[in-house]
Amino acid sequence: MQRWATALLMAAPVLLVLTVGPYWSWTLLVGILVGTGLWEFQAMVFQKGLPVWWQAFYVLTGLLFPIGASALGPTGLHGALFVSLFAALSATLFVSPTDVGGVSRAARFVLGWLYIPYMMSYVLFLRHLSFGNRWVFFVLLVTIANDAGALYSGKYFGRHKLYERVSPKKTIEGSAGGLVGGMLVGTLFGYVFLSAVPISWLVLLSLVLVIIGQIGDLIESLTKRLCGVKDSSSILPGHGGILDRLDSLLFVFPIVWFFLNWIEYQ
Repeated sequence: MQRWATALLMAAPVLLVLTVGPYWSWTLLVGILVGTGLWEFQAMVFQKGLPVWWQAFYVLTGLLFPIGASALGPTGLHGALFVSLFAALSATLFVSPTDVGGVSRAARFVLGWLYIPYMMSYVLFLRHLSFGNRWVFFVLLVTIANDAGALYSGKYFGRHKLYERVSPKKTIEGSAGGLVGGMLVGTLFGYVFLSAVPISWLVLLSLVLVIIGQIGDLIESLTKRLCGVKDSSSILPGHGGILDRLDSLLFVFPIVWFFLNWIEYQ
């Protein structure tokens, strides 16, 4: 019940932004998710802790990604990637040139920026496309159906471990349930609200998103296991942290954007 209550509270502002929100509200929402996700990520990968000013540098620099994507599209996003890499190495050069862990810190900074704000910024690209908000709904519904199908199939039918070394609780039966749920929901939603896309492509895209989403979930599980934490944080009762909710989404938004740009030229 706690899990569902938290999910409904999170869904309300997201639905409001997706249905009637102006473009700036999309940027604000992505910025909030990105900033919180980066704060959680640095807490996981820097277990000895970072000075407050390094934390501020890390989060604020990461916000350049959604700001750049919002203002200038793909050019702004890749400009933010260049600026962030240059900033990380320059800060190491001028602030802590004798710190033997400086390069490692900069590398972890860049990994987090690529993993969270770079990926999430593709949501803002989708907003500019025809029926962009419907495509975002498509991604969210496929992911939710995937998660719910995996959760309940694994709970009631799970017998065989999927990848015990990374995520001991996940099962093959749960994965299959998520696959079926995500494909059914994605195909049905696409058939009703995205009728211009052939149903065979909707089935294929739903299948790809579910598989990529499940791998993204395992990647976050691996990150937490290697960092020795159970959840990315505890700010969402019943769910853990923001990254625990974004894990399946981070890789699927770019996939949809690439797919839509590909079919435009077919």
